[in-house]
Amino acid sequence: MALVKLNPALGLTGVANALSIDANGHVTKSSQPSVHAYSSSSQNDISTGITTVNLDAEIYDVNSDFNTTNYTFTAPVTGKYLVTMNLVLTDFDTAFQWMYVLGVASNRNYYLNQIDPRLLSQDGIWSFSASSLVDMDANDTFLMKIRTSSHGAAQMNILSGSAAATETTMTITLLS
Repeated sequence: MALVKLNPALGLTGVANALSIDANGHVTKSSQPSVHAYSSSSQNDISTGITTVNLDAEIYDVNSDFNTTNYTFTAPVTGKYLVTMNLVLTDFDTAFQWMYVLGVASNRNYYLNQIDPRLLSQDGIWSFSASSLVDMDANDTFLMKIRTSSHGAAQMNILSGSAAATETTMTITLLS
């Protein structure tokens, strides 16, 4: 383990193992914001329009930056965060003209992975993945949502899973 000196002028004294560099040059930061949240209970017959995905459980949450009650990540520091989302759905109403995986940040919306459900079969399970590099200031928030056109019926389901077998998930980690 290589020794990393902390600069007292930066207020970094007394921080144990905040940054480690091993003999091979691998850098780890034990307090780096990172979360893996998932849905542990299905959302059935979701309405048309915009629906928040209930990410009510976590596999890990370094720094406790994710709230499983309101399904919101709050950035602890300003930076660029890599967000990945996987949405698993069943029972499409093929009358929908479009659907998005929607990331809602404090400063903008991210419309990702637009599909036309009229081209899909109602039968089966469909998985949609999306990712984006999100510029967030300290205390900015991020939520995973789904947005559909107002056509069709409220019959689509968001599937859930467990920590051992996740279905609908979101991961967020600070990159820089």
